[in-house]
Amino acid sequence: MASRLFTEKKVGGSVAVLFGLLSLYEASKLYSYSRHLLTGDHALPGMIGLLLVLFGISLYFERAEDERKVQFPSGKTRITLLLTISLIFLYCYLISWLGYTVSTLAVSIALVKMIGQYRWLFSILFGIIMTAVLYAIFIVLLKTPVPSGIFDI
Repeated sequence: MASRLFTEKKVGGSVAVLFGLLSLYEASKLYSYSRHLLTGDHALPGMIGLLLVLFGISLYFERAEDERKVQFPSGKTRITLLLTISLIFLYCYLISWLGYTVSTLAVSIALVKMIGQYRWLFSILFGIIMTAVLYAIFIVLLKTPVPSGIFDI
């Protein structure tokens, strides 16, 4: 009986309802500062709280499914996952040393080649296009300050 009462879905649903009610309480405190129901500082916490309560209740009453055994990746998939994570950590280091543009270009080419398993020409072209689009959005349009590194582009 205790194992059916404390399943992961029921505990997760209860926690979601609890956080949803907390968010709704905060939204009700912020409502006095607004002029309309759907605009103001209370709207986002209220919407999130309402969704958390609804999804938490739906999790609590969802029927149990038969358990499936989880299989962790092995072989080439595991190596690709570990290399991807390592490359993202390397990117965090390279961005301060080489700068945003050069490190984003290098890492995007490597990720497209490694994850997508495309040819080098496609990976390089896609990396250049992706870096140019991100450069245009964040540096040109949004004027976001990014590290320039040793190349100072």
